Amino acid sequence: HSQLSLARPIQICDIGARQMKRPPAYQQLIEVDAAHLIGFEPDPEAFEVLRDTAPAHARYINKAVGKPGKATFYAHHIGSLSSIFTLSARAAAYLGKGFWVKRPIVEHDMTLVSLDEVEDMPKLDVLKMDIQGAEYDVLLGGAKTLADAVMIIPEIRFYQMYNDEPMWADLDILMRKNGFVLHSFMHQKRVRLPSPMADKLNNSAWSQLLDGDAVYIRNLETPDDVSDDQLKVLALSADNITGAYDLCLHCLNILVQRGAVPAGIMDEYIDRLPSDIMVDPEDGVSE
Repeated sequence: HSQLSLARPIQICDIGARQMKRPPAYQQLIEVDAAHLIGFEPDPEAFEVLRDTAPAHARYINKAVGKPGKATFYAHHIGSLSSIFTLSARAAAYLGKGFWVKRPIVEHDMTLVSLDEVEDMPKLDVLKMDIQGAEYDVLLGGAKTLADAVMIIPEIRFYQMYNDEPMWADLDILMRKNGFVLHSFMHQKRVRLPSPMADKLNNSAWSQLLDGDAVYIRNLETPDDVSDDQLKVLALSADNITGAYDLCLHCLNILVQRGAVPAGIMDEYIDRLPSDIMVDPEDGVSE
């Protein structure tokens, strides 16, 4: 990242930043001080864990971001299912997940804030969200904070598991209106539909799409609308966060044409990439 000479560290925000078994995809950028992190976690216990283990250049906030105003937070015993939306009993039955709605769920009154209302909130470059249906409301209330963002990674829902939650189609329309396009999926989850013989099938045969993590990027069809710094941030984010090496090269190529980075930077980048993703010279390139 040193060759790109960023004017400042990348500003990353993670909404729903509870600690998981695997480190977040942006961890390497934080560790080398190429990025600073702001994380939001409304669950008090999960927030305490994050605060006590926070790395340098990370700040966590015990607030819930969404549609401003009063709301009820439904804390599920499976923390990742907690939401401001209630789980659908009909969806749970169809998906063979009856335990979703049978276990105790504790209700907490809370006040939601919009992203633009958060005090000392910098303009963001990258936003990651995993908040069980509230992603759409975050985008609606973050127009100023996200005005210069280049990558947004929301969890999206293919099958409606919460009552009245916005779906992927709703979010996709909003993203495109705001100048972003769908680039890729980091993850897609499928579930096994119930039947007396369902347990005979391994997970490669599970077919019902449930949710996933989508990667949206600033539309690059008109690159003159994207600044040098935005391209540098997108190049680093593509390489380190999503592993989109062709997107990184695409950004670097525009920067080389502008004279904003050294001419040999693309060759140096190619030399650093894993050999197992490179084309064998004897095979050529397949389109």
